[in-house]
Amino acid sequence: MLLRRRAAAQGTDEDLVLAFKGGHQPSLAALWDRYAHLLFGVGMKYLKDPDRAKDQVVELFASLPQLLAKHQVEHFRPWVHTVMRNRCLISLRGEGRHARLDDAHLEDLISDTAEDAVLREAPLLQLEAAIARLNDAQRDCINHFHLERLSYHETSARTGFTIEQVRSHLQNGRRNLRLMLLRHADQNA
Repeated sequence: MLLRRRAAAQGTDEDLVLAFKGGHQPSLAALWDRYAHLLFGVGMKYLKDPDRAKDQVVELFASLPQLLAKHQVEHFRPWVHTVMRNRCLISLRGEGRHARLDDAHLEDLISDTAEDAVLREAPLLQLEAAIARLNDAQRDCINHFHLERLSYHETSARTGFTIEQVRSHLQNGRRNLRLMLLRHADQNA
């Protein structure tokens, strides 16, 4: 589906964009031929699912006429790459709002810093018990931000804390979780 359909069209990307804006429909097909496979690669990088990546490429090209009408595109290749990346990130962000606390999402709970490695290895029940021992502010922020996958702004709105307070509670909560789990690991060693 995403393979090149015909020989590459002559002209620069910008020439094809101008021709398409002028009503030359085959210019859009030429842009598809040049970029569909590259955009599929971008989709795979972010979405890790070929069907979803293909869907994003098709949806991007379907919306391209409206996007090109709204934006003055001087350099098509980096622009379309950015549009595709943003579509993928929006898609990933949207699916994260419905996360549940299970082993698959437990890894996402923990930041990727080296000091939090012990949290990634903590069994789910230990982590739940440690979260329950946090103070209310830290527990609420951890639950909203990591488990419900809300943004800083959404967490702030739900808790009534400022964004700076949310960040502070998250940082302190993660540190306290790490210390509790390390103590538990030392006691069981």
